[in-house]
Amino acid sequence: MSQLFIGKPDYQNEPDYCAYFFELVPAIGLLDALQLSLEQTLTFISSLTPEQWQFAYQKNKWTIAQVVRHIIDCERVYTYRAFRFSRLDDTPLAAFDENRYIANIAPHFLEKETLLKEYEHVRNATISLFSNMTTEMLDFKGKSGAVNYTTRGLGYMTVGHNLHHITFIRNNYL
Repeated sequence: MSQLFIGKPDYQNEPDYCAYFFELVPAIGLLDALQLSLEQTLTFISSLTPEQWQFAYQKNKWTIAQVVRHIIDCERVYTYRAFRFSRLDDTPLAAFDENRYIANIAPHFLEKETLLKEYEHVRNATISLFSNMTTEMLDFKGKSGAVNYTTRGLGYMTVGHNLHHITFIRNNYL
C-alpha cells in the first residue's frame, strides 16, 4: 500500500461525465488504484488468445488490440494534461480525436507484447508523476478543449477510463 493517499476529487470541480469514471475506482487512493489496475489489466491482457486480441464485437468497432491502444493513448493524454496542470500551468490545452489516433496507428503498434510493455511503462510513469504531487498541484484546475479538470480528476479519469474499457471488453467481446 502506498504511503501517500490521494483521495477522489470533488465531483463539483470536474465535468459531469467524469463522475461515472470516478465511481469505478475503488476507494483505496489514487496511487494504489493505479497500481491495482496495472496488475489486473496486465493479467487480463496476458490471458487473451491471438484470436481474441484481433476480435471486434461488431462491424466497424475496434478490436481488443485497438481498445488497449486507446487506453494507452488516453493515459498519455490525461497524464500530459495532469503534468501541465500540476505545474500550475493555466495555458488552455487542445482536445484530441481518439478515433483519428486509432485510425493512424501502424499495425505493428497493435502487437500484444508491444502493447503489454508499453502499457506497463506508461502506467509506471503515471504512478511516478502522481506520487510526487502536493495538494496544491493535485487541485489545480486547467482547461482542455472546452472543459475544466483538476490534476486529481485527471488521475482518477486515468484509472476509471482503464477500468471502464476492461469491463466493456469482458462484457461485450468475450
